[in-house]
Amino acid sequence: MPQNTNLNVSPYFDDFSDSNNYQRVLFKPGTPIQARELTTLQSILQNQVEKFGRHLFKEGAMIIPGQAVYDPQYTCVQIDESHLGLPVSLYIDNLINKTIQGETSGVKAIVENYITDVESDNGNYTLYIKYQSSGTVDFNTKTFVDGENLISLENVSYSLSTIRSGTTFATSIISNSIAVGSAAKIEEGIYFVNGFFVTVGRQTVILDQYTNRPSYRIGLLINEEIVTASD
Repeated sequence: MPQNTNLNVSPYFDDFSDSNNYQRVLFKPGTPIQARELTTLQSILQNQVEKFGRHLFKEGAMIIPGQAVYDPQYTCVQIDESHLGLPVSLYIDNLINKTIQGETSGVKAIVENYITDVESDNGNYTLYIKYQSSGTVDFNTKTFVDGENLISLENVSYSLSTIRSGTTFATSIISNSIAVGSAAKIEEGIYFVNGFFVTVGRQTVILDQYTNRPSYRIGLLINEEIVTASD
């Protein structure tokens, strides 16, 4: 399926038609080049790429693996909106990929994602994490506990300030702070879409924030748009 965007309109005037069977655009010395000719030249080359691609691949085929994964153990900890008088919104974005530890539990985890109190169904800032180790004192403790301070094991810089490694940055809410959600993930890859080989970046979509029995159909949304110089 070729692209849906019609480029045979002002100011592009791409009048390429596959039925004309033109394979090249030739330019005469001393004659000004029209923007329409340059656009049509691209369309001819793209048409050749599309024909080759359709010979080898189905629409939507994954060319370079962008592995799709369902994660039914998308664990999280809900935290208070402020810590030591500072809103966590100031630095929560900078916690991604940082290693954290529970001050009471001793459990270690890596922060993978987060949602704000506005996005949360429970109205709480929420960190989505992957546990790395159990408690340092009680090895049976596998998760953070309610009402404990969370420590960053790495420096977290934000604005002109820094949360130093080994200091607390948040507190889990007083009750039911720990939950297990579900998510769908896709790694970076290249897909054959509308005649183009399109790079798709790494993405995560949270299916259910605090439960792990979702029922959804997951896919990629194809969006065609013209990005102008002013954009």
